[in-house]
Amino acid sequence: MLARINIKWLLVNLLALLLLMAVLILWQQQVEQQTPPQEKSYKPDYFMLSAISTQYDQEGLLKSRISGKKFAHIAEFATTDIDAPRFQFYHLTNAPWFGRANNATVIDSGAQLALHGQVYITNGPAPENPLSLATESLRIVPNQNLLIGSEQTTIEGAQSQLQAGGIRLNMDTQVLDLLRQVHGQILPGS
Repeated sequence: MLARINIKWLLVNLLALLLLMAVLILWQQQVEQQTPPQEKSYKPDYFMLSAISTQYDQEGLLKSRISGKKFAHIAEFATTDIDAPRFQFYHLTNAPWFGRANNATVIDSGAQLALHGQVYITNGPAPENPLSLATESLRIVPNQNLLIGSEQTTIEGAQSQLQAGGIRLNMDTQVLDLLRQVHGQILPGS
């Protein structure tokens, strides 16, 4: 009889323990669901203040120069963030392109430059066909000499002003594709 009581007591305790474990598991799952996921913050593995990055082509000619208040390299993404970038892209046959933005991200070791916030780029005082672009976001693909944008862009030429909902510009040939919602006007000659 004592053995029966001990077995019943063990079974009741074991059942109570299993029930308690199930309740604790359910409670933990509810707490995890209610707790917002923590965003992983990526920290730069190195940074430079008031720096200039200069690149040359295979012949040793100046290809580009980018300066900024701060360069921060993020190893997890293989990118470099730049605060207040100023940049120049040089070409053998055409006028150089100059520009600025609030911030930029260099992607794939310079294969792309994503510009954000008050982006302005121009071929400056080009003797033929001067052109300036203003937008909030623009991507530069230096190896292909392309400017690509999908945001509202204002384009100013010598005697015209256009607005488009996106652009694609070849910096070498100055062939400009206006992607959508194009409006323009001819300005009086000077």
